[in-house]
Amino acid sequence: MTQDTKDRIQYGSAVAMIASGIVLAFLSFIMLHWVHSSVLGFVGEAVGFAGGVFGLGVFAHTKGAELDKRFQQLEQKINSHARNQ
Repeated sequence: MTQDTKDRIQYGSAVAMIASGIVLAFLSFIMLHWVHSSVLGFVGEAVGFAGGVFGLGVFAHTKGAELDKRFQQLEQKINSHARNQ
């Protein structure tokens, strides 16, 4: 499985969780004329999950790019040191 496929699955599931929470809240309000606390709990969990997916994805991408830059700098220093000897 490629990284692109994993990202699509993660983001798709996060969007589906948010959408299901919104639909469930609207259905609860339309049918009962109030939103039950368990529905609000589900909406909170869905938003928390989506926030974790999107937040962790951005964090991992940023840190990965930072580490890649540091390793490239280290490689350049090692190569320049090896050429000077």
